[in-house]
Amino acid sequence: MQAVGKINIKGGVITRQDVRLTRDLKDMSFIYLSLALAILFIVVASFYIWCRLTVVNTAYDISMLHSERSVLVESNKRLKMDLSRLKSPKRIEEIALKQGLVYPGSDQVIVVK
Repeated sequence: MQAVGKINIKGGVITRQDVRLTRDLKDMSFIYLSLALAILFIVVASFYIWCRLTVVNTAYDISMLHSERSVLVESNKRLKMDLSRLKSPKRIEEIALKQGLVYPGSDQVIVVK
């Protein structure tokens, strides 16, 4: 940039400034700087958007897995209750009696010492 003009100084005060700024049209540094800043802005904005999308997708996955875990915990509770019901001695005795099994007589019992 060049400053061209006439300056009058009277009593320490600058008066009648005729300043004209011109830019060299062959100097492309302003365009390069603008282009570099625009590219930097696009890269930073793209990185920010990618990070936000990753966070949202991860939160969605966590929510889905939490729901699936709740279903599995309930299923596990139900299965444990079924297991305890199936293992109950009263139920096993009823099934054995229905199939024709009987209690052993006193002569069929052998005491092991």
